[in-house]
Amino acid sequence: MGRTPADIVVTNINLVSSTTGEILEDASIIIKGRRIARIGEIADVSKYISSRTIVIDGRKRYAVPGFIDLHIHIESTLLDPIGFSKIALKHGTTTVVADPHEIVNVLGLKGLEVFTKVSRELPLKILYEVPSCVPATDPSYMLETPGNVVSSREVREALNMDGIIGLGEVMDFISVVNANREVLSKIQAASERRMVIDGHAPLLSDEKLDAYIAAGILSDHESTGSREALEKLRRGMYIFIREGSAWRDLKALLPLIRDRECMLCSFVSDDVNVFDLFTKGHMDRIINLAIEYGVDPVKAIQYATINPALRLHLEDQIGSITPGRLGDIVITERIDYIKPVTTIANGSIIYYEGELKKVIKKAQYPEEALNTVKIGADPSSLSIPPRVEVKEGSVLANVIEVTPGSALTKWRILDVEVSEHKILPDPSRDIMYITVIDRHKATGSHSSGLIKGLGFKAGAIAQTIAHDTHNLIVAGWSKEDMMVAVERVIRLQGGIVIVDNGKIVSEIELKLAGLMSIKEPDEVFREYLNMVNTLRTRFQLDFESFFMTLALVSLPVIPDLRITDKGLVDVMKGRLVPLVVEASRR
Repeated sequence: MGRTPADIVVTNINLVSSTTGEILEDASIIIKGRRIARIGEIADVSKYISSRTIVIDGRKRYAVPGFIDLHIHIESTLLDPIGFSKIALKHGTTTVVADPHEIVNVLGLKGLEVFTKVSRELPLKILYEVPSCVPATDPSYMLETPGNVVSSREVREALNMDGIIGLGEVMDFISVVNANREVLSKIQAASERRMVIDGHAPLLSDEKLDAYIAAGILSDHESTGSREALEKLRRGMYIFIREGSAWRDLKALLPLIRDRECMLCSFVSDDVNVFDLFTKGHMDRIINLAIEYGVDPVKAIQYATINPALRLHLEDQIGSITPGRLGDIVITERIDYIKPVTTIANGSIIYYEGELKKVIKKAQYPEEALNTVKIGADPSSLSIPPRVEVKEGSVLANVIEVTPGSALTKWRILDVEVSEHKILPDPSRDIMYITVIDRHKATGSHSSGLIKGLGFKAGAIAQTIAHDTHNLIVAGWSKEDMMVAVERVIRLQGGIVIVDNGKIVSEIELKLAGLMSIKEPDEVFREYLNMVNTLRTRFQLDFESFFMTLALVSLPVIPDLRITDKGLVDVMKGRLVPLVVEASRR
């Protein structure tokens, strides 16, 4: 009512209304404390202004609500929550829903506590979900050696922690449709608290999909085609349209949003790396790509603002520039290409004209979170190359075929050469070795197999990012290069290492749980950029999504064939299968 001065007044702005799909021209925005007090055409703005009021001239720019990412794994950015928040806020993101199942797989619920503690004072609102599948599959299946096992009892207790909004993606769809009591108990615990429950249901359809939804799981981010997504929408699922660094589904799902209204659709990033964050952005990147594909700009903005707010039942707090809501506002020069110049979060100016105005302190992490790589074996003793009974000739082998940029794998049965009981790699068909090693329990457990289509031309790559258990994974053409890479990763206590001809050519140190760097974002970006440029110039390899594709090869919940430290996994049947199908063909 103008009886007390405002803290921030934005004038001369074109306000994008996410609630009506309009653009309100020549508007003003009045902010007091953390919240918006007034919007629209205001006849006398001066009565809200005192000597202490910050007045921002919008200069006919556009004000849009702060962006919301409904599903992200912060660990995949290679940044800790502090570093991630700095870059996300710069690109206009003010709220994210984070499923920290990567760090929880490594550190258990201690990892969730670490994240929630360092996030409390951040201007970026990080709403955490309790991971539902740690490990990703039922431990009784014995498909891998997990770092931790989080029981339904522990999930129930963790749901009561501050900063928790729901249950993270339920990846073990096999256990859900089989009515596994342990998994259903986790879902029930979240349901009783009326919390969100997120899903992970690639290619699930018909009665299995109905059973999955009926259990209480109402969202999915794994749809890679419009037919699959439409079936889920018709059954009342929220569809999270994923456009990450390695898995990009926006183009395939355009029919859902370009020519129709989709109330249950939202944009998410899922897994986005530091390179894309710095060079392309976060949610602004997805909005801009949608606009490029022909989606109306205001509609594209709605998929990253009001729609996700409605999914979270937080439309009374975020998702629109309207009275009573939190002051989450992004100012951009244009509406047809979002480029944030100013970000206001919770009524505070975080970035102004691209310059950081808010001090964001670094975090201190416990020592146990910085020393997590323990393989318990001499790397030279690992079974690389895989040994077979046949001394010379060939065998039929189960081979994992990947396509960089896709989360799915194909199961190939291929003829491969053998010499001195050892399977040989085949550069002409892009078939190389792959090994997964337990790095949590120091058991020495490991298995080796073959991977096709990786397109890797250097000697070897080793990394401690291997969703979701995050054992140590290494791929290469020779045991020698693979061992150098493994040994270096152990010394770093986590990271990504590239080796060629016995020499380390590039590396990124990831000390926090072997997943994230504790360095400043700019430094992490430089290390990543060096790796990208090294592989591009020396080996003609596009690395931007490469390592994330490799990281999924050991995730035994996405079809068809995967590899863990226990062996090759038939995902749809949840069982181990041998490497060799037929002992000899000669």
